[in-house]
Amino acid sequence: MVNAYQLGEGIRQVVPVTNRTIIEKLPFYVNKLGYFDCGSDYFTRREGHPECLLLYTIQGRGVIEYQGVHAEIPENCAAVIDCRRYQLYRSEGDRWEFYWIHFDGQCAISFTDLLNHDGLEIIRLGRSLDFPACFLEMRRLVEAGGWEMELSLSNAMHQLLITLISLQHRQLAMERYQTRMPDLQRVLRLLHSHFAEELTVDWMAAEARMSRYHFIRCFQEVVGESPYHYLTLYRINQAKKLLADTDLTVQEIALQVGFSNAKNFIAAFKKHAFATPSQYRRQLPG
Repeated sequence: MVNAYQLGEGIRQVVPVTNRTIIEKLPFYVNKLGYFDCGSDYFTRREGHPECLLLYTIQGRGVIEYQGVHAEIPENCAAVIDCRRYQLYRSEGDRWEFYWIHFDGQCAISFTDLLNHDGLEIIRLGRSLDFPACFLEMRRLVEAGGWEMELSLSNAMHQLLITLISLQHRQLAMERYQTRMPDLQRVLRLLHSHFAEELTVDWMAAEARMSRYHFIRCFQEVVGESPYHYLTLYRINQAKKLLADTDLTVQEIALQVGFSNAKNFIAAFKKHAFATPSQYRRQLPG
């Protein structure tokens, strides 16, 4: 049974998805997506609706009740729910502006449950995910149409949910390792200022005042990457700036960003940038 009540300024834009030839077999498919800007009198209460729903707050604040949990969805935060279960979501304050995506598929419910851990989790996106850009890209795919649209949308939805799960995992890890955050932040600052030097995981662990094993585990869960992989990516990003802004040779750049020789630098750069340093430089505009 569905009991939905919608008040306020109404839906500004909705893009329905109508191609049903292959979607029943896809892990995810998008039924419709849209933008909503509402006032203080907006709410939706329902259950039994055969879709999952992703909500992302652009401005203002919403409140959601789901699986016995009452939580706020502030700006740049998202929530994913299974609309087959009872839910109530409403504006909190004078305005709530948000994007919404109704989706389903073979993996929709399992991913939704994975995100919520038998309750409801609000995911803070921070700077790690440009959700408006993801939403507009999905809308562009719908408007472009074509036989591959459903496959492209399924892949985009999959990547979006995977990113949300990763962010949520890091969010929980930061809460779990809250007492060690100052030590991790100090190590990150040292990595950023001494990345060109010969750094080891043992040195990082000592600076964090942790055992090697505990440091690697803590760093991986909070940052989302191993210490060595993070350092390598940071060096590659610094190298990209030098390739774009200077006339230094590849050998000179390799030494400036912490690689012992050009061969190792070129191999690492190609692995992460999908081009050699020289190719990357040639592809730069201007």
